[in-house]
Amino acid sequence: MKIGILGGTGLIGKSFIALATQKGHRFRVFSRKTSLPPELSSYPELEFVSCILPQAADLEGLDAIINLVGEPIAGVRWTEERKTLIETSRIDFTRGLVARVVDLKSPPKVFVNASAVGYYGMSEEPHPPYSEKKEPGDDFLAKLCVEWENQTLPLKTKGIRSLVFRTGIILSSKGGALEKILPPFLFGVGGSIATGKQGMSWIHILDFISAMLHLMQLESEAGAYNLVSPHPVSNEEFSRILAKTLHRPNFFKVPSFAIQALYGEGSVVITKGQYVIPERLLSSGYEFQFQNLEKALLNLLEK
Repeated sequence: MKIGILGGTGLIGKSFIALATQKGHRFRVFSRKTSLPPELSSYPELEFVSCILPQAADLEGLDAIINLVGEPIAGVRWTEERKTLIETSRIDFTRGLVARVVDLKSPPKVFVNASAVGYYGMSEEPHPPYSEKKEPGDDFLAKLCVEWENQTLPLKTKGIRSLVFRTGIILSSKGGALEKILPPFLFGVGGSIATGKQGMSWIHILDFISAMLHLMQLESEAGAYNLVSPHPVSNEEFSRILAKTLHRPNFFKVPSFAIQALYGEGSVVITKGQYVIPERLLSSGYEFQFQNLEKALLNLLEK
């Protein structure tokens, strides 16, 4: 496939390009940056377009388009200005991109859009695992995800297959969530956060990008998918397993008020969570390489 990717210079994009290129797929990368990062500059057949929103001419001739664009949500303080930026970078950008895609003379066969498990709302307490059948929540992140996903609806009227990936906590040795979680554990002061009962729906990055490609290649698959491991854990359990993997203590607990003091309303992505399972992904025949958190962490931390 010839794949156009927006947000391709981030952690997920770079990892996906590396995997898919090995399997013979070619890429056109769209980015606000003026040049490719070093990790991508070694791919001879990779095309690069520096832009904010691609022109229609640059979107022609692609078999697939992947939209991963969105300002960071976790680890930032949610001022009103930040919340507006979080919304516009997802909702408005996707709306504009889809508007151009549906008018193409030669539209892609499949359009992939990011979303998040925040679609289901946030909770401090355990709950039965959510599949894709679960109704959306009613907090800021849930409403954001609903509107974000809704921007892809015009694709259906044009017969373009649409995939929406509700992402959880992507674990990678090259950045992302694990990079932020690791330091206190490495210094021996790690532990659970808030109640410790909030769900952490995680996935190894290799499974994430493999599942992306798997679903893109299956013409019978469309709609929303939870891209998470089949075995979500509590924050307390995640902390215990991480400490065990690192051979470090797990005694310290971080109270909610400390996180709230740092991030305000944005603290909910740390102090709350959800238990989510990939029901539709499993039904599609995808086989996970890392279902077990300890196995996933051992693989990532030995690199």
